[in-house]
Amino acid sequence: MTVKLVLVTTTILALLILEKKFPFFAFQNSLRSRIANNFGLGAINSIVSSLFTLEIAHLDIMPPIDRGLIATIQSPVVAGILSFLIIDLYMYFWHRSMHIVPLAWRFHHLHHTDRSMNVSTAYRFHPIEIICSSIPKLSLIWLLGISSDFVLIYELIFTVIVALHHSNVAIPASIDRILARAIVTPNYHRIHHSQVVTETNSNYGSVFTWWDRIFHTQTDRLDIINIKLGVLDN
Repeated sequence: MTVKLVLVTTTILALLILEKKFPFFAFQNSLRSRIANNFGLGAINSIVSSLFTLEIAHLDIMPPIDRGLIATIQSPVVAGILSFLIIDLYMYFWHRSMHIVPLAWRFHHLHHTDRSMNVSTAYRFHPIEIICSSIPKLSLIWLLGISSDFVLIYELIFTVIVALHHSNVAIPASIDRILARAIVTPNYHRIHHSQVVTETNSNYGSVFTWWDRIFHTQTDRLDIINIKLGVLDN
């Protein structure tokens, strides 16, 4: 928890500085109130998620499992890579379901109402969504016997990349496009926050972009600077 807190804090501060020096969108309106609200939601969600996870562990509902696909793999490297891919694939399908299932969208659409994206947008989620996403993920981790060390590694990398691709940092288009062949970049994810429905319902990847290509949910766009961000509140 300490490692993750330090990493989150360092990442946020670094991206806020970079957003100030190298902004992609020249937002005219003040971001202060939105930033405070978003980070406030992030703090609440972090507490809720931690308490929920601790309560599950305390009740011994899901005791450690020493069997399952990952637990039977001898090589730590292979087990670690496979664990990372499985969790990220889960995140892809979870995110996609948030857009497809009407009830789920009622909670997830809060994340998409930010009209001026910056790093704080990465923490703008409804607490109900955070709790609901944890249940199948914890079950998957338990059933496959994924080590807590592998989960932590994924969470640390996930934390940095999600903060980056929600940020308002301007990465040169050529570099962004090269990186987007593998990982989710700011330009890649900005399309997902477009007001255009077909763009909003695409680019679901959290860490890796190839899930979108495999399952035909990738959308590309050259005029990223012209994107109108944020769905209307409803």
